Amino acid sequence: MLFGVQWYYWLILAVAIILTIFAWIKAMGASRARRERLKKEAAIWKRDYDLRQGFSVLTEDKIKEAEEIELLHGVAMNIQVMLEKQSNMTDAFNNMPDEKKFIYALEYFDEDAKTSLSTFFKNNGAPLVPVIPEALKAIGADKYLPFIEAVYDMYDEDSEASVDYDVIEKNDVRFSEAYDSAELCRLCARYIIENKNTFLN
Repeated sequence: MLFGVQWYYWLILAVAIILTIFAWIKAMGASRARRERLKKEAAIWKRDYDLRQGFSVLTEDKIKEAEEIELLHGVAMNIQVMLEKQSNMTDAFNNMPDEKKFIYALEYFDEDAKTSLSTFFKNNGAPLVPVIPEALKAIGADKYLPFIEAVYDMYDEDSEASVDYDVIEKNDVRFSEAYDSAELCRLCARYIIENKNTFLN
């Protein structure tokens, strides 16, 4: 007995204090993670807004002035704005020239491939995925084709190939070691400039 209080009450108090501290630390961690997530989301929304404003109309001067690394994202946003105005986005996509299909699909490819190749396949389907092998060839990024071919059939709904998660994981590791987002953006920029008349509004 301490200060007239049974020892087990002190034990209960100590446990309660420890649990309170633990809960506070956990809450602070969750709050910090939430702030970071909201900050990232805000940055994404701002970037999309800036791209919409800057590339809503695509002129020859705009293509010349744009940074190589941003041209893919800007032109893809320009195509996105056009597609959003259509009653059927899939039909509108299928009716676009190949050059526009390639750049639009490569924007999604680049965004997901920075996480992993399997992320791209999980997040997307037709009509984007079937376009990617030809799109990579068109811009001169053939070095990524073996990675695509290694898992393509596993994600194809019409294929009878079974999903091998071990193969997918190993392929993801090798792809991540080889993938260079900045290089892909530069190749896309060169392709856009070479085919600028197809992209101009």
